[in-house]
Amino acid sequence: MSHRAGSGFGTVLRAQLRTGWLAPVIWVLALAGGYIATVAAIDNLYGTPEALASYNELVAGNPAMAAINGTPYGADTLGGVVSNEFGFISAVAIPLMGLLLVVRQTRAQEERGMLELLRSRSVGARAPWTAALLVSAVSLTLVGLVMALTLIAYGEDADGAILYGASIVGLGLVFSGIAIFAGQLLRRSSGVTGVGVLILGIAYITRAIGDVRANGWKWLSPLAWQQETKPFTDDLRLWPLLLALGVAAVLVTAGLVLVGRRDLGSAMVASRPGPGRAGATLRTTLGIATRTHVVSGVAWAVGTFAVAVIFGAFTDIVADAIETNPEMAAFFPDSSEVNEGYVGFVLVIVVLMAMGYMGQSLGKIRAEEAEGRLEVLLAGSVSRYGWSAAHFGVSTVIALIIVMVGGAGLQLTASTEVDKIPESTLAFLPAVLVVSGLAFALFALLPRSSAVIWLAVGYMVAVSFLGNTLSLPDWALNLSPLYAVGNLPSDDVSAGAEWILLAIAVVLIAVGFIGFRRRDVPH
Repeated sequence: MSHRAGSGFGTVLRAQLRTGWLAPVIWVLALAGGYIATVAAIDNLYGTPEALASYNELVAGNPAMAAINGTPYGADTLGGVVSNEFGFISAVAIPLMGLLLVVRQTRAQEERGMLELLRSRSVGARAPWTAALLVSAVSLTLVGLVMALTLIAYGEDADGAILYGASIVGLGLVFSGIAIFAGQLLRRSSGVTGVGVLILGIAYITRAIGDVRANGWKWLSPLAWQQETKPFTDDLRLWPLLLALGVAAVLVTAGLVLVGRRDLGSAMVASRPGPGRAGATLRTTLGIATRTHVVSGVAWAVGTFAVAVIFGAFTDIVADAIETNPEMAAFFPDSSEVNEGYVGFVLVIVVLMAMGYMGQSLGKIRAEEAEGRLEVLLAGSVSRYGWSAAHFGVSTVIALIIVMVGGAGLQLTASTEVDKIPESTLAFLPAVLVVSGLAFALFALLPRSSAVIWLAVGYMVAVSFLGNTLSLPDWALNLSPLYAVGNLPSDDVSAGAEWILLAIAVVLIAVGFIGFRRRDVPH
C-alpha cells in the first residue's frame, strides 16, 4: 500500500462519480431549477421599477423579513428581491448540500467498509476526502454559476450577479469544510451530519438575532457572510466572501492533516467502550430501535425548541415595527393578523424540522440493511413486521414529539395576541404522519432510492415559501401536506383535510408493511 496520504486520487474520484453521481446531479438540478423558476416568477410580479420600489418599502426595516431571510439588501432590484425570496431555501439547502455531499462519500463509506477496499488498492488516506471535496465544490460552483447567469440574462448587473453566485459557493464550501474537519473527530457519519446541522441551526439563529437586533451576533454566522457581500447594492463587498473561503480553507486543511494521523475506521475522539452485556431494554427489537433513534431525536427536539422560542420572541417586535412604520401598516393594516401569519410561518419551520428528522431516521433504518445487520436479525426470531414497526414507530413518535415541543416553545414566547397555537400545532401532526408513511413506503418499495424522501421534504419547503411567488397551480400546491393543513393559526382547522391526510398516511403505512414483507433482504 502506498504511504502517500493523497495518492490514488483519480481512482477514488472515478469510483465516487460512478457510484454516487446521482446525488450531486439531483442537488444541482433541484436548486438551479428552483432558482430559475423563482427569477422568472419574480420578474413577472415585479417587472417595473414601481413594483420593485413597493416591494422594497414592504421589506425594508421589517424585522420579520430580517429574521426569516436576513437583511434585504438591494430589494429595489430584481436580484435583491430574488435573493430575499429565495433566502430561506438557500440558507438551508446550500449548507446541507456542501455537508452531505462530503459525508456520504467519506464517513458513510468508511462505516460500510468501502474505503477499506479502496485503500487496499494503493489509495492514500486523504484521497477520498479530497475527491469528495472536489465533487462538492464543482456541484456548488455549477449552482452558483447558474444563479449568476440567470440574473445576467434578466438584465442584472454582471458584477453583482457574479458576486452573489460566488457567495453561494463560499457558503456551501464552509459546510464542506465542516464535514471534512468533523469527519476526523467523529466516527459515525450520523454524528458528523448532526454536528453540521447543529452548526447550521446556530448559524441561522445568530444571523436572525443579529439582523433583528442590529448587533454583532450576525458575524458569527456563515449565513451572514454570504449576505453581507451586498451583491445588489452600490456597496459591493468582497471581503465577506474571502472570509468564508478562508474559513473553509482552514477547516479543510485541518481535516486533511488529521486524517493522515488516525487509523482507518477510527476517529480523533475515541468512542467509549460499551458494557460487556446488553441491558434488558436492548434485548428487544423495540429497545434497540429506541436506542438507535432517540439520541438524534433529542438533538432535533432541542434545536426545534430553541428555534421556536427565539423566533416566537420576535412577534412583538413585528407588531411594534408595524405601528411605527406607516408604509408597513398600509400593507398590513391589522397587526394581529400579521402576527398570526408570522407565527404560522414559525410553525411551518417547526414541522419541517420534524420532517427533516424523519429523513435522517430513514437513512439510519436503510443503513441497518445496507450494512448487513438487518439480514442477520431476520435470520433469527425477529419478524419483518416487528422490526419495521419498531423502527418506524419509534421514529414517528419522536417526530410527533418534536412538533409538539416546538409548539410549546412557540407558545412560551409568541405574542399574547395570537391564540390557537396548541390547536394549530396538533393540526400539523397528520402531515408528519404522511411523511412518515412515505418514508416507510420508500424503504419497502425503493430502498436504494430512499433518499427521495429529501426531495419530498424539499418540495414542501418550496411550496411553503415560494408557492405563491411561483404561482403554482392548485393541484401542485395540494401535493404538499403542509398546504393541505391550511394557513394556521389564521384559518380554522379543516376536519376534512385532517381525515384525508390520516387516510393517506394509513395507506402508505399499509403499503410499507406489504412491500417490505414481499421484497428481498438485503435489496
